[in-house]
Amino acid sequence: MTTLQNLINPKMLNNYPADGITIINICCPNCGSCAERHHLEAEQLIRTQCPTCDYLMITCAQTARVIEAYAPGIAAR
Repeated sequence: MTTLQNLINPKMLNNYPADGITIINICCPNCGSCAERHHLEAEQLIRTQCPTCDYLMITCAQTARVIEAYAPGIAAR
């Protein structure tokens, strides 16, 4: 089972504590290209975005509920 901790490469982790934002470089869950996951502490949100395929997923950091999602090429159910 892959966990978030297993996916994090310490050399790829940028932490900006003054801004309350942690940015992690990840593989896009949609296309596999380099993407970013932003942990927004003040808003208690997690934003995953990919500039290659325009993937966007914003979830609540506490409940993991999806706030907003946009993934071209993935059909809605």
